[in-house]
Amino acid sequence: MSSLEEPLGLGDLPKLSINRLERCSSSTSYRARADDCNSGKYNNSCNGSTQMVFHANCHPWHLQCRNASSPCDAELRDLPRKVLSGLPRFVNIVEVGPRDGLQNEKGNVPTSVKIQLIHKLVAAGLSVVEATSFVSPKWVPQLADAKDVLSGIPQVPNVRFPVLTPNLRGFEAAVAAGAKEIAVFASASESFSKANINCTIEESLVRYRDVTAAAKKHGLRIRGYVSCVVGCPVEGAIHPSKVAYVAKELYNMGCSEISLGDPIGVGTPGSVVPMLQAIMSFVPVDKIAVHFHDTYGQALANILVSLQMGISTVDSSVSGLGGCPYAKGATGNVATEDVVYMLHGLGIETNVDLNKLMEAGDYISKHLGRPLGSKTATALRKLTT
Repeated sequence: MSSLEEPLGLGDLPKLSINRLERCSSSTSYRARADDCNSGKYNNSCNGSTQMVFHANCHPWHLQCRNASSPCDAELRDLPRKVLSGLPRFVNIVEVGPRDGLQNEKGNVPTSVKIQLIHKLVAAGLSVVEATSFVSPKWVPQLADAKDVLSGIPQVPNVRFPVLTPNLRGFEAAVAAGAKEIAVFASASESFSKANINCTIEESLVRYRDVTAAAKKHGLRIRGYVSCVVGCPVEGAIHPSKVAYVAKELYNMGCSEISLGDPIGVGTPGSVVPMLQAIMSFVPVDKIAVHFHDTYGQALANILVSLQMGISTVDSSVSGLGGCPYAKGATGNVATEDVVYMLHGLGIETNVDLNKLMEAGDYISKHLGRPLGSKTATALRKLTT
């Protein structure tokens, strides 16, 4: 059995401090009456002043209290923060579906469809949408229309459209097309680096120093990606020190944000925690993002523990688009719909409209001729159809 067939790094998790509520804790506090169950409205008996209602026109499992000023209600809303310490008030979601998702499709998606998808994602409230990649069409024919996609997106105030530029040639093409933000991509695994970008880790860093230097001259924002942060399909588990080295180099060369990616989805909270701890020794926590694939169903758990450690930027892909061509069986990114549903359930703001987001997921899934890749969207669609 290879090392990737077992959970990685089952280390100690941060201790969770559970504060017991002094009120609303009796066995009868939230017992629903039979007639209320039939009507779809559930009353609690918290001082007799608060009624919890499952609204038919919203997502039915999100509790909403009519008396928002009730002390009991305030404690209920704050309970996740007491149990799950360190959660941020707001999480910025970086949507990577149009680039990281669609680049893995076997067939080419029409340019007009890509542009319309981006329009829908922005309309849903996403403020950062990775638009495309200026890479050789020989290697990624799915993104050969990068110039047309970028020029077809109207500039929207307070919305960013980063593009991946793997080398100076790609950077120059991106600038000519009007890019305002670029991203570079490195790996913590030598084997993956050679397979994915055809060079060693050190060679890639030399290349990116030239790209970032040019970007700074043009006043462009730079995002850095580190791949294989917990595991590699060839090398197995990756030591946190290797990830920290690459992240530190990217940060020092001018990347304003470092996104830490698990493209084969083998990470668990037990392997993510020590990896993040290592990175935080060199990169400020507010400059770190996480990027998890959901091959083993661990993405949301990994995101949650990352939030507990202070991370407040999360990459995700609408309808779970994406994959990893170098890892057999690797599935797509965590679905943006699932991330938003979890964050909203925790009382964390995102500025994303889940209904509009699901419309974007419906749109691209129907075009690709496949089922929805989001468990949240699938479940909610069953409730409304």
